[in-house]
Amino acid sequence: MQWKEVRKIYPDQYVKLQILASHTEGNIKYVDDVALIRAIQDPKEATKELLQAKDGVIVSHTGNEELKVEIRAFRKPRLARMVRTLTDEQKQQMTSVIFKDEDILSQLLQAQKDRMDGISTYSNSEEEFAQLLDKITLPEE
Repeated sequence: MQWKEVRKIYPDQYVKLQILASHTEGNIKYVDDVALIRAIQDPKEATKELLQAKDGVIVSHTGNEELKVEIRAFRKPRLARMVRTLTDEQKQQMTSVIFKDEDILSQLLQAQKDRMDGISTYSNSEEEFAQLLDKITLPEE
Protein backbone atom coordinates (compact mmCIF):
# COMPACT_ATOMS: atom_id res chain seq x y z
CA MET A 1 0.00 0.00 0.00
CA GLN A 2 1.29 3.46 -0.81
CA TRP A 3 1.26 6.37 1.62
CA LYS A 4 -1.30 8.36 -0.39
CA GLU A 5 -3.75 5.43 -0.06
CA VAL A 6 -3.23 5.25 3.71
CA ARG A 7 -3.85 9.01 3.92
CA LYS A 8 -7.17 8.67 2.04
CA ILE A 9 -8.45 5.76 4.14
CA TYR A 10 -7.30 7.17 7.51
CA PRO A 11 -7.46 10.97 7.26
CA ASP A 12 -6.09 13.12 10.08
CA GLN A 13 -4.95 10.34 12.42
CA TYR A 14 -1.92 8.40 13.51
CA VAL A 15 -1.09 5.07 11.95
CA LYS A 16 1.36 2.35 12.83
CA LEU A 17 3.02 0.92 9.72
CA GLN A 18 5.43 -1.79 8.64
CA ILE A 19 7.84 -0.52 5.98
CA LEU A 20 7.84 -2.91 3.01
CA ALA A 21 9.91 -0.89 0.56
CA SER A 22 11.94 2.30 0.75
CA HIS A 23 14.79 4.19 -0.83
CA THR A 24 17.40 6.47 0.66
CA GLU A 25 18.62 9.83 -0.53
CA GLY A 26 21.35 11.32 1.64
CA ASN A 27 20.23 10.95 5.23
CA ILE A 28 16.52 10.65 4.37
CA LYS A 29 14.72 7.31 4.00
CA TYR A 30 11.68 7.71 1.75
CA VAL A 31 9.04 5.05 2.35
CA ASP A 32 7.57 3.68 -0.88
CA ASP A 33 5.36 0.83 0.28
CA VAL A 34 3.82 0.00 3.67
CA ALA A 35 1.52 -2.44 5.40
CA LEU A 36 -0.92 -0.93 7.87
CA ILE A 37 -0.63 -2.45 11.32
CA ARG A 38 -3.33 -0.29 12.89
CA ALA A 39 -4.78 3.19 13.22
CA ILE A 40 -4.19 5.02 16.51
CA GLN A 41 -6.65 7.62 17.78
CA ASP A 42 -4.85 8.83 20.93
CA PRO A 43 -1.71 10.98 20.38
CA LYS A 44 -0.19 9.76 23.66
CA GLU A 45 -0.63 6.16 22.58
CA ALA A 46 0.90 7.02 19.19
CA THR A 47 3.95 8.46 20.94
CA LYS A 48 4.24 5.37 23.13
CA GLU A 49 4.00 3.11 20.07
CA LEU A 50 6.63 5.16 18.24
CA LEU A 51 9.07 4.93 21.15
CA GLN A 52 8.58 1.16 21.33
CA ALA A 53 8.78 0.59 17.57
CA LYS A 54 11.34 -1.89 16.27
CA ASP A 55 13.24 -1.81 12.98
CA GLY A 56 10.97 -1.38 10.01
CA VAL A 57 7.98 -0.22 12.05
CA ILE A 58 7.02 3.46 12.19
CA VAL A 59 4.22 5.63 13.48
CA SER A 60 3.19 8.66 11.46
CA HIS A 61 0.33 11.11 11.13
CA THR A 62 -1.62 11.04 7.89
CA GLY A 63 -1.49 14.84 7.82
CA ASN A 64 2.09 14.47 6.57
CA GLU A 65 2.23 14.65 2.78
CA GLU A 66 5.34 12.50 2.51
CA LEU A 67 6.35 9.49 4.51
CA LYS A 68 10.04 9.89 5.25
CA VAL A 69 12.41 9.16 8.08
CA GLU A 70 15.59 11.05 8.91
CA ILE A 71 18.51 8.68 9.35
CA ARG A 72 20.76 9.60 12.23
CA ALA A 73 24.01 7.87 12.99
CA PHE A 74 24.15 6.75 16.59
CA ARG A 75 27.32 7.84 18.28
CA LYS A 76 28.39 6.80 21.71
CA PRO A 77 29.01 9.80 23.91
CA ARG A 78 32.64 10.42 24.61
CA LEU A 79 33.60 10.19 28.19
CA ALA A 80 36.18 12.65 29.35
CA ARG A 81 39.05 10.80 30.84
CA MET A 82 40.55 12.42 33.81
CA VAL A 83 43.76 10.60 34.38
CA ARG A 84 46.06 12.27 36.79
CA THR A 85 49.43 10.89 37.66
CA LEU A 86 50.51 11.71 41.16
CA THR A 87 54.09 12.35 42.08
CA ASP A 88 55.67 10.23 44.81
CA GLU A 89 55.54 13.25 47.12
CA GLN A 90 51.81 13.71 46.48
CA LYS A 91 51.21 10.01 47.12
CA GLN A 92 53.07 10.23 50.43
CA GLN A 93 51.07 13.30 51.45
CA MET A 94 47.80 11.57 50.61
CA THR A 95 48.86 8.41 52.40
CA SER A 96 49.74 10.29 55.58
CA VAL A 97 46.39 12.11 55.54
CA ILE A 98 44.39 8.95 54.79
CA PHE A 99 46.05 6.84 57.47
CA LYS A 100 45.50 9.47 60.17
CA ASP A 101 41.77 8.97 59.72
CA GLU A 102 40.44 6.72 62.51
CA ASP A 103 37.60 5.37 60.36
CA ILE A 104 40.00 4.22 57.67
CA LEU A 105 42.27 2.61 60.25
CA SER A 106 39.36 0.72 61.80
CA GLN A 107 38.21 -0.42 58.33
CA LEU A 108 41.71 -1.70 57.60
CA LEU A 109 41.82 -3.50 60.94
CA GLN A 110 38.50 -5.14 60.16
CA ALA A 111 39.73 -6.05 56.68
CA GLN A 112 42.84 -7.64 58.19
CA LYS A 113 40.70 -9.66 60.63
CA ASP A 114 38.37 -10.69 57.80
CA ARG A 115 41.38 -11.72 55.73
CA MET A 116 42.64 -13.93 58.56
CA ASP A 117 39.18 -15.49 58.79
CA GLY A 118 39.25 -16.27 55.07
CA ILE A 119 36.97 -13.41 53.98
CA SER A 120 38.48 -11.15 51.31
CA THR A 121 36.94 -7.68 51.27
CA TYR A 122 39.85 -5.65 49.95
CA SER A 123 41.14 -7.44 46.87
CA ASN A 124 41.92 -10.87 45.53
CA SER A 125 45.64 -10.25 45.85
CA GLU A 126 47.24 -11.25 49.14
CA GLU A 127 50.42 -9.48 48.09
CA GLU A 128 48.62 -6.21 47.35
CA PHE A 129 46.83 -6.32 50.68
CA ALA A 130 50.05 -7.07 52.55
CA GLN A 131 51.74 -4.11 50.85
CA LEU A 132 48.93 -1.84 51.98
CA LEU A 133 49.21 -3.06 55.57
CA ASP A 134 52.98 -2.54 55.47
CA LYS A 135 52.46 1.14 54.65
CA ILE A 136 50.62 1.79 57.90
CA THR A 137 51.15 1.08 61.54
CA LEU A 138 48.00 -0.33 63.04
CA PRO A 139 47.42 0.35 66.74
CA GLU A 140 47.86 -2.60 69.11
CA GLU A 141 44.63 -4.09 70.45
